Formats: sequence, structure tokens, C-alpha cells
Amino acid sequence: MASRSPTPTASQGRTPRRRPADRREVILRVAAKAFSGSGYHAVRLDDIAEAAGISAPALYRHFPNKYALFAETARSLADALAAATEAVPISPDDPTTELRGLLSALTAAAVDNRRTGGIYHWEADYLIGDDAQYVRAIVVAQHRRIRGVLYACRPDLDAASADLITAAMTSAVASPATHRTALAARQIVALITDAAMSLTDVELPPQAPIDRTGGGLSPTSKREVLLAESIRLFAARGFREVTIDDIARAADLPPSGVYRHFESKAAILQAAFWRASDRVTAMISDALARAATPREAIVALVTAYCDMCCTNNDILAVYASEIGNVEPRQRTELRAQQRINVEEWAGWLTRDRPELTPVQARFLVQAALNVTMDLTRPRRRPSAERVSALGLRLLLADHTPGGSHRVDLGQ
Repeated sequence: MASRSPTPTASQGRTPRRRPADRREVILRVAAKAFSGSGYHAVRLDDIAEAAGISAPALYRHFPNKYALFAETARSLADALAAATEAVPISPDDPTTELRGLLSALTAAAVDNRRTGGIYHWEADYLIGDDAQYVRAIVVAQHRRIRGVLYACRPDLDAASADLITAAMTSAVASPATHRTALAARQIVALITDAAMSLTDVELPPQAPIDRTGGGLSPTSKREVLLAESIRLFAARGFREVTIDDIARAADLPPSGVYRHFESKAAILQAAFWRASDRVTAMISDALARAATPREAIVALVTAYCDMCCTNNDILAVYASEIGNVEPRQRTELRAQQRINVEEWAGWLTRDRPELTPVQARFLVQAALNVTMDLTRPRRRPSAERVSALGLRLLLADHTPGGSHRVDLGQ
């Protein structure tokens, strides 16, 4: 009788699995996409491990917890931005060329990181200690260099205006990382760099006094009070840090009173987002009703949106950082409505500037919206009139009537 061959062991008969040399980099890339798309709190380490093709214990060998992984992705993104600007030669005799080079390099970095660059919207909210200082140092150094070159181009600028224009420029060139509209990378870089450069000689109106008293009457409906107080708490502390008890106390209700109107905290967030989406849609209709030409439509849209952002910046800040906490189907529907609104803006822009394709117009609209949202988030935000001037310049460039660089904001 022929002897039976021994049964192959687990190590025989198949090629052993090799650990990829760049496993840490793979984890970081997957994590950056997840954090960018869903926000910090909505991401689970098990999901990142699965997407990276590794086990959860293997991921923990590289990163002890979610915060450590998030901090490393934010540092990596900051490093990429620093490398992009450091490669641009300093040109004291030609500041315009240097400025264009810096903005082009940052736009290219945003295009390279379109699936991961959304982290910049909320890294300041979640980074702590040395991580926050590390990223902030890079952001501040980048801002100071661009501002210094801008000063060389326009020595007449006052400090506040130079800071505001610099912030608008950097927000504009980061905007390709905030949406998924398709266009060749080379065309994106050229289009957005030109738009950001158009801000170099924008004429800003004087800073108008801002009413911070929060005037007006508060709603009496318990549902409306709950929504208003929830948005305020989410903006101040983050969705995950706010409890139903916190919301109930702020609304002067027992916790059971919250559940009479909303089945969960996530349901409150979802209702708030739809309320914000409805406001934007209504704002577009109202603005168009006041316009008689495509140019008037664009001016009305920009000024109305800036006004809304300045008076409702809490909900917009929450939308930017907490959209990942809405259930996937609702998140998809919200983003679909957002795309419809962007296409409405873009349609009027192409009517006013027929040299633009619809896709190019959408990129410019996204840049203007991103700048508006970013500039109205800080506590010491500029007036709506100054933000409107920047948004209009991004959309219209030097295509104002008679070739003038000024845009009439009077409505």
C-alpha cells in the first residue's frame, strides 16, 4: 500500500502573506479619506482597518487610538502643504510671480488631496496640545508668507485687509478638496489659481460695525427652541459632547420633553441640517426674485448668502464638521440638494460669463461658497459687505461692467 502524503500544514502549500512595507502609509491614506468624508466622531477604527486590508490588532500596533491616527493624518496633510509652498522660490523682485507660484502650488496640493483635504475644515476643533501647535505653526507660516508677498504687491493695504484677502486666497485654493466635481487637474489648477490671484487688487469696503447683540425675538414653539438650542450647543462643544440632558436644560424642558419632538439626538441634527438646506434654497429663490439680469442674480445670490452666513454661522459650522453623524441616506440627500443649489448658481454665472463651461462655473461657485463659510466661522468675523466683495471678485474676476474691478454691492 502506498504511503499517504502528509496533510499540508497552514505554512505549506501557499505563499506566506507578507506585510506591506508601507502599511503605516496605507493606514494613513485610508484614515484621511474616512475622516475627510465623515468627520472625526463618525469614523470607527474597525472600519479603517477593514478598508486598509488589515486586522484591528494590526492597526493598533501602529496607532494606539483614534485620536493618534487622526492627529497623524492632520500632521501629514500639513506637511504636504508646507512642502508645496517651500518648493516655490522666493522672488523679492517679482512678488506677483511668487504669489502666483504659492497659490498654484497650494491648489495643486488640494487637487492631489481631494479625497482627504476636507480634514482642514475641522482639524482645529479636535487637535490638542503639541498636535494643534504643530499644524497651527505650519498654517500660520503659510499665511504669513502669502500675506508678505501680497503686501509687496499692494503696499497700500492695511493689516486687517491684508489678513482677510490672504485668508480668502488660501480658502479659495483649498476649495477643490471640498467637493467632487470632475475636471482635469491641470485645468483646476489654472482656473482656481487665476481666481485666487484676482483677489490681489480687490477693493474692500470699510469694515462695517457688526451687531453682536443677537437682537430679535426668540421662537416660542418648543420644537423650534430645541432646534435653536441644539445647534448652539453642537457648535460650541461638538455633537458627541452634547447630551439630551444638556439640550433639555438649555430649552428649559425635562428630557422626556425632548423625546416628544425628536426620537434621538441624531434626529435633531438631521432636522437642523434640513432646516439649513431649506433656508439656502429659499434664499436662492428670494435673491433671484430681486434680479432682472444674470449679473444682478449673481450679486443678489452672493450678498444674500453672505448675510445668511454672518447671521446663521453656527448651523453652517455644525454642517461642515458634523455631517458624518447623519445617517447615510439622509447625508446623500442633503448633499444632492447642495449640488442642485450649486448648479443654480453656476447656471447664472455661465449666462453672465459665457466663456466659462458649466463645470468651470461650478468650481468657481464652490470656491466662493468655501471662502464665505471659512471667513464667517471665526468669532472676529468680517462684515458681510467685505466677504461679499471677495466672493463677487472670485466669481466675476475682472469681468465687471466696463472692465472695472469694482462691483456695486448696493441692492
